[in-house]
Amino acid sequence: MLRLYDLFKRYPLFAWGLFLVSTTALVLSFLRLGYKEDISDFLPLDEKNHTAMSVYQDISGADKIYAVISTRDTTYTDPQELADGVEAFAASIERLDSIGFLSSVIKEIDMEKMLGVTDFIYENIPYFLTDKDYARIDSLLSDPGYIDRQIREDKQMLLFPSSGILAGNISRDPLNLFTPVPERLKNGGMSINFDTYDGYILSPDAKKAIVILESAFGAHESEHNASLAAMLEDAVSMTEKENSNLDIHVIGGPVIAAENARRIKSDSIIAISIAGILILLLLIYVFRNLRNILLILVSIGWGWLFAMGAIALFYDSVSIIVIGIASVILGIAVNYPLHLIDHLKDSTQPRSAFKEIISPLVVGNITTVGAFLCLVPLNAPALHDLGLFASLLLAGTILFVLIFLPHAVKTRKTTDRTTADPRLITRLAGLSLENNRRIVWGVLVLTLVFGFFSLRTEFDSDMRNINYMTDEQKADMEYFSSLANQNGDTENLYIVSSGTTWDEALSQSGIISRAIDSLVNSGMATRCNEVNSFLTSREEQVRRLARWNEFAGKFRESATTPLTEAALRHGFSPEAFSPFNDAISADYAPQDFENFKELYSSVFTGNISEDPESGRKSIVQVIEVPLSSADEIKDTLSGHREFGGLVFDVRSMNGSIADTLSNDFNYIGVACGFIVFIFLWISLGSIELAMISFLPMAFSWIWILGIMGILGIKFNIVNVILATFIFGQGDDYTIFMTEGLTYEFACRRKLLQSYKNSIIVSALIMFIGIGTLLVAKHPAMRSLGEVTVVGMVSVVLMAYLFPPLLFKWLTRRSDGSIRPYPVTLGSVLTGRYDFNRSEIRRKKNQTELAYAMECVMGRYLYKGREIETSAEKTLKKIRSRTDILLDYANPGDIYLDDKNGYGELALLLARLHPERKVFIYTSSGYAQAVIAACADGFTPNLHILDHKP
Repeated sequence: MLRLYDLFKRYPLFAWGLFLVSTTALVLSFLRLGYKEDISDFLPLDEKNHTAMSVYQDISGADKIYAVISTRDTTYTDPQELADGVEAFAASIERLDSIGFLSSVIKEIDMEKMLGVTDFIYENIPYFLTDKDYARIDSLLSDPGYIDRQIREDKQMLLFPSSGILAGNISRDPLNLFTPVPERLKNGGMSINFDTYDGYILSPDAKKAIVILESAFGAHESEHNASLAAMLEDAVSMTEKENSNLDIHVIGGPVIAAENARRIKSDSIIAISIAGILILLLLIYVFRNLRNILLILVSIGWGWLFAMGAIALFYDSVSIIVIGIASVILGIAVNYPLHLIDHLKDSTQPRSAFKEIISPLVVGNITTVGAFLCLVPLNAPALHDLGLFASLLLAGTILFVLIFLPHAVKTRKTTDRTTADPRLITRLAGLSLENNRRIVWGVLVLTLVFGFFSLRTEFDSDMRNINYMTDEQKADMEYFSSLANQNGDTENLYIVSSGTTWDEALSQSGIISRAIDSLVNSGMATRCNEVNSFLTSREEQVRRLARWNEFAGKFRESATTPLTEAALRHGFSPEAFSPFNDAISADYAPQDFENFKELYSSVFTGNISEDPESGRKSIVQVIEVPLSSADEIKDTLSGHREFGGLVFDVRSMNGSIADTLSNDFNYIGVACGFIVFIFLWISLGSIELAMISFLPMAFSWIWILGIMGILGIKFNIVNVILATFIFGQGDDYTIFMTEGLTYEFACRRKLLQSYKNSIIVSALIMFIGIGTLLVAKHPAMRSLGEVTVVGMVSVVLMAYLFPPLLFKWLTRRSDGSIRPYPVTLGSVLTGRYDFNRSEIRRKKNQTELAYAMECVMGRYLYKGREIETSAEKTLKKIRSRTDILLDYANPGDIYLDDKNGYGELALLLARLHPERKVFIYTSSGYAQAVIAACADGFTPNLHILDHKP
């Protein structure tokens, strides 16, 4: 980075040319990207859960909207007034819906359509008769007097006023042989209890009328459904204005989705407005320089553009929800330009200042990117995209900050006066919590308390709890729940039979039906509909038609003549039962699934599902079982030897998603922790420094979980994303604290204060930026604000307390003086560390030279990876070539010229020859400071020269 910095310093036009070319390329790539919006992308669905969710959305009417019409005067409700209200509301919709937001409006039961379905059943009766039906038919016809009695009853039925409808049925089934078949259709259709008045749909108590509307856009197209919801609101207002006694409520998935989108938009505008003003005021207060504020905005803007442009290389579209959540990630990205600008703006030597800041910036970025990459392997598509997008955004921001930003920051000239940091920021940054024993012990005690309560933290997988609904919508949802057929002691099981063709799905459905029949016959289950009696595979059709042909042949031989005679005897014409006779005489062949559209497009719409992307076709049978035995029955059906389908219930599906989310959450914690710790170890070059940087994050995580457990705040699919965010933000803070401590320890120069200033400003930006979501009314957005406030308080407190506390213990005695040899994990575990003398004990048979070299190496520990690596290499070289020391064996003062090192040889010679003076010269001011710090209290006979001897 320094070589690149020097190159761009010499050729600035090349630098800005590269910036323009790269920005143009990113913009062109970004313009190719499309967008999608589906909140279900955040659910971690494996193949089984994905199928279950897809099928359930198809059959549960997720795209349906219900308009509930009642009267304001509840003392007396006139059904006719409700019917007139339905017509008025439907008329308002017809006037307003010129674009076609609604694909259908069902204001009454279509009797003509129902009669058409009945006609279809009788015209195709052989396809729908089951073995149970034939057993009944055989039983009836085995009675010699049955035909005559039934024809007499038919004649009596025709004398009733409603005989018009009955006449058609009697002509098609004079002997009442097929009556159970159309009766089985009563269990199909609507999933709520209802009554009718002149065909209009009323509630069971006849106090409310219901209009069923179907969105043309599904449940997840929030943008279009928002326009639909607005149109319905206008229709409600128009109808209520014309009919002052009517009260109309609209409820359903698309309306709730639209209300959520509207609430999120409203909350976002309020929160962003408040946050934008406060953050701008904060930046003005801190920097008092418009140029630096604009540079921060350009840095994170370029990082965002980099992420979008890079994503476009791999994907055609990205979730707009993921892009929205990126506002959280920007809170981490802002750290990088903030730290760089704050470090360079008052420096008279920009290259040296840039060198100091590179390491913590790069290490912090690598660990944070590593944490977000942990999201990529997750099952939820949106979390995968978020992990990739966040990683690219942070990588793009750090590239801009390290490559272009140093040349845009205006640094201080030697003649310029230094600008004092804001007093409030300075006071906050100057807090030394590690020096207050009460605070230290208080934090440790609270950590134990929060550790206990952390076990109470729960994960809420119920999507309803992160949906926003008005009080009116909640009341309407409760009302519709009361109309549902299912009671609280039972559970609906959905048995899904799938295949690449409808015939494959129907074959699977036929296989599992035998097991379902046994459950129904034993009383352990109740069928919610008879879809498998009407929609069958070609193989089952062949079997049924063979049984029909057997029945029709026997009937023609033995029953045709008695039927004709009985008809004439009771006054029927010879042609009265010709439809029945035609059916008995007709030839039938197996039919394709599409030929039964009359049924599955009306009665059984809730029993078929088709996935256009995968081509999967599914038949869904629904049974109602006792809640206590639901799991046992589900396991029995799932374990059926020949059944390759899927059995699920809503409760277990949510539970499975919750388990997956919980496992993903645990994985995020473990994977993030492992990756961050390994990167810290590699980057800092010391397991002790890695632990100093990592322990605050572990402690802060205990605090976060504990506080959430105490306050009853639950994780959900939205705020769980903050797990990686908190790791990312926390490791940035602790890395800067650790780097500042090692720099001060190495050079005895104040740097930690500057880093603390940046941390305070960054933390305040995050508090403001996401903390303002606490004013949001939407549950998901408010939960983001709650977790962020809790998390940021914990992260900043731990970053401020533990790195200085632990580093101080490693490097200083209890009286505050520097330890001759700092505490290391290895020396403590081997028992070699002498805490009384703050030295390492000499090994048995260890030479004076080896012991002196080990003591000298201790002086370079915890002073940064570069310094420690240099000392290791130099001392290793001396150990392999001890003849180097012979050059300085003569008595007298020793003079050394150290061009590239940090005085390792000088320190060793001064240690070996305490009676002699050792003089060292180096042209690097940084190296001089390091040598002085290493020699302090260790080798008083070592002197640093300002000029060459």
